[in-house]
Amino acid sequence: MIEWVRIRDFALVDELELELSPGFTVLTGETGAGKSLLLQALGLLLGERARRDWVRAGAAQARVEGVFSPEGPAREAAGSILEEAGIPWDPDEPLIVSRTLTGDGRSRAHVNGALVPLGVLARLGAHLVEVSSQHQHQALLREDEHGRLLDGALGPEGRTALGACQESYRAWQAARAEVDRLKRLEREGRERAEFLRFQIEEIRAAGLEPGEDERLRAERDLLAHAERLREAYGRAEAELYAAETAALARLGRAQRELEGARAWDEGAGEILDLVAEAAALVDEAALRVRRRLGAVEADPARLEAVEARMETIRRLERKHGAGVDTVLARLGAMEAELAEIEALEWNLETARRDLESARGALERAVAAVRAFREGAARALETRMAEELAALAMGRARFRVELEPVEPGPRGGDRVRFLLAANPGEPARPLARVASGGELSRLLLALKNALRDRGVGTLVFDEVDAGIGGATADAVAERLARLAEHGQVLCITHLPQIAARATGHLRVEKEVSVGRTVTRVRPLVGRDRLEELARMLGGRHVTETSLRHAQELVERFAS
Repeated sequence: MIEWVRIRDFALVDELELELSPGFTVLTGETGAGKSLLLQALGLLLGERARRDWVRAGAAQARVEGVFSPEGPAREAAGSILEEAGIPWDPDEPLIVSRTLTGDGRSRAHVNGALVPLGVLARLGAHLVEVSSQHQHQALLREDEHGRLLDGALGPEGRTALGACQESYRAWQAARAEVDRLKRLEREGRERAEFLRFQIEEIRAAGLEPGEDERLRAERDLLAHAERLREAYGRAEAELYAAETAALARLGRAQRELEGARAWDEGAGEILDLVAEAAALVDEAALRVRRRLGAVEADPARLEAVEARMETIRRLERKHGAGVDTVLARLGAMEAELAEIEALEWNLETARRDLESARGALERAVAAVRAFREGAARALETRMAEELAALAMGRARFRVELEPVEPGPRGGDRVRFLLAANPGEPARPLARVASGGELSRLLLALKNALRDRGVGTLVFDEVDAGIGGATADAVAERLARLAEHGQVLCITHLPQIAARATGHLRVEKEVSVGRTVTRVRPLVGRDRLEELARMLGGRHVTETSLRHAQELVERFAS
């Protein structure tokens, strides 16, 4: 429940503190006094989106603070949310929440002094307070909201089935997308396959070998310069071996001279060894030159064949990239793509079987959700009959209709709430048969029939719109009974509802130091009777209206 709220510089509120008690509390006051401002301030504290114009003119920021004491499931949920957010909290202590809003639209939220994201505050607020306001009357007329409301009545098994249905729908979507992809490839693949086959055959026909382009380049250089190479090798062979002044002959003469010198100088032996080693190297070099000379021959026919082969490779390189290795890699990629296209028929058939299986799983999941919804719908109809009877609508019949539609992530049902306002009339959509007063009572009945009893505080804004007389008495009785198990706050204009309350707050607008401000004043005793008399008889309070107010209070007190 809400124990305490403080509001500063919020719209027309300069500073306001409220202490709230368990049970049934009403807020009354003239139209335009600022009752809706209090609801907006509470919404800000619970994580709703902020508006810049909520900051009081001339103030740097607006601030709303609240102290909450959640119990039961609400306390457990709050503890889990705060633990997940890393915020320490002793469940035996109150929960302190605050939010500030600056004039540029920025806001900050704190829980127990720790800064929290707005999403965390909104999740926490949903377990602390449940607000029923006028705009929800119109939401009740939108049939797309009916499914969400009914699903809120599902038990744990029903929610599990709904989650499984969402997974099955995603799996079916993925299977359908794969079939569509393969069908598109099949349409495009025929022309593509012909192109790939031509390209693959062209490369295969060339019979390329890894590194072949480098080997051909070396052979072409040899053949193209054969005459010059033979001349160079011939001259080299002469200089090393054949000529009279060849290096090998001169080294032989040097060896003979050194052998003679060794007879008188032992140091000549080392030099002789070096000369002998040089002679051996020169002899080996000469041998290799003769071999290369024998290997190099002018062969115009072979040169022409090599040039033609290299041109074939260049033509393939222009299509597929530089280098034989690149062309061969491209060949492998095209062969893999062609294999995939040629396997499309088999893959498509497999994908179609997978799609059929996914569709079957989705239909089974949809049927499971429908079964749980049917049970929830019948239970809701029973609870609504009880609630409507308590709200002076016992002759009305509320029905939940489930119409099969194409499956989606939330199943395959269109949920509609129908109402037969009078006996003998067919049940019709709410938008066609429900008046404003009936919608107010339907909303209250649905809140009671569907709501999570773990939320300790319920706030009703103008739930009495369009009703009066005995109907107002019935609504007041239902609100009072609801407050026996928690905290109920209600903004009302009806004295029947206000007289039922255990706490009464009057919202007033006054001018202070040249500024309009909104105040909230607790009413007890004579003040409360005068407020009830005003609600009964208008602006002027008379002795008659005071006696009527006293009678109301005494009747409901008994």
